[in-house]
Amino acid sequence: MFLAIRKLASLPFPLLLAATGLAQSPAPPTQTAPATAAPSSAPSSPPQIENYDSFIVIGLTVRTNNAKEATGQGAISPMWQGAIQNGTLEQIPNKVGDGYVVVYSDYASDHTGDYSYTLGYRVSSADKIPDGMVARTVRAGKYAAITSETGPPQEVIPALWHRINTMTPQQLGGDRAYATDFETYGTIADWGNMSMTVHIGLK
Repeated sequence: MFLAIRKLASLPFPLLLAATGLAQSPAPPTQTAPATAAPSSAPSSPPQIENYDSFIVIGLTVRTNNAKEATGQGAISPMWQGAIQNGTLEQIPNKVGDGYVVVYSDYASDHTGDYSYTLGYRVSSADKIPDGMVARTVRAGKYAAITSETGPPQEVIPALWHRINTMTPQQLGGDRAYATDFETYGTIADWGNMSMTVHIGLK
């Protein structure tokens, strides 16, 4: 996984984000993260357990899995590329905030199986869905919110997902529900010094 991330480091940020944001599967036991995977020496903050009301995200979606995306021939990176180059996501009405939201949903099993990956914006209403897009409802319930370190996306995003998938249920705050998970990206002025938050749905 980390080798693929390093190969993608020269891509423009939106394409890089597409490749790194899906890094849900833990590294094999014999694989270690590169030294750059820990951009900060500060101790990681524990998950914050939060209760969310349901909300809606409108965006583009693909059906994929981590094994497919790890080959470099996955569906997520082309979707990001097309969305950014064509300004597709700017067609979304009723946006709430300017930060991208990624929703993981419709899990076939766990992080090793197929899932739906939806890139878009949180909206106040789904009464108007642009052609070629879908509306995803993030389920209400308990989530473990875990924020990445601050640094380049090719370092902080895979490091965060690796951390999540090596945490025990006790460390995470409960068993994963594999119903809906989501990532949030705030307004970022410096993409080389960014952070993001993953919200893991719990049972």
